[in-house]
Amino acid sequence: MSLLASQFSEPVSATVRVYYTFPSLVAQATGGEVRAEEVESEWLDWVIHEIDRRTGTTFRALAFTDELDGTGQDYVFTRKFPLIQIERVKVDDIPVPSSLYKANLRTGKVTLLQGEFQEGIGNVTVAGVYGTPEVPALIRKIATLMVAKTALSAKNGPLIDNENIGDFSQTRTFKKLNDELDRALEAWGKRFPIDMV
Repeated sequence: MSLLASQFSEPVSATVRVYYTFPSLVAQATGGEVRAEEVESEWLDWVIHEIDRRTGTTFRALAFTDELDGTGQDYVFTRKFPLIQIERVKVDDIPVPSSLYKANLRTGKVTLLQGEFQEGIGNVTVAGVYGTPEVPALIRKIATLMVAKTALSAKNGPLIDNENIGDFSQTRTFKKLNDELDRALEAWGKRFPIDMV
């Protein structure tokens, strides 16, 4: 964690670019039917946004700045969590020294050790980094399988169950990928009850 903190010791102004899966993993998942160089970067971007949308969270480190309403309590909750690090807290544009607040990184709760956040609209600013320092293995697997299905569809067209032309018969399905994806989604749902479907 100290390595991650040192990477963000300067004010964070850009997103740290992390993919949830890689072309080589997608190629493996397709059994080599799709080569790594055939995996489009748009698919890798799409799966990030799709997983983030479905889970309501992110599995990479992103910078954030929240303008929150002070409620007269000694705490506020950030809109983004889990937190990796808090960079700064301001009340009415006056910086609060880090020694005067503590943060619950899991929930995004920032608590003043002395005093309270004055009532106001958008008068509390909290900036930092949220997400996860590395992509969980289960999310990487889910992302890989989702991109593998996309890559196979792009290469072969929509996959069908059975095709018969004269004496020639062919079956192509996503059954194996779908079954594996279903198991991974179920495992994620048991770990964290979040609607992924």
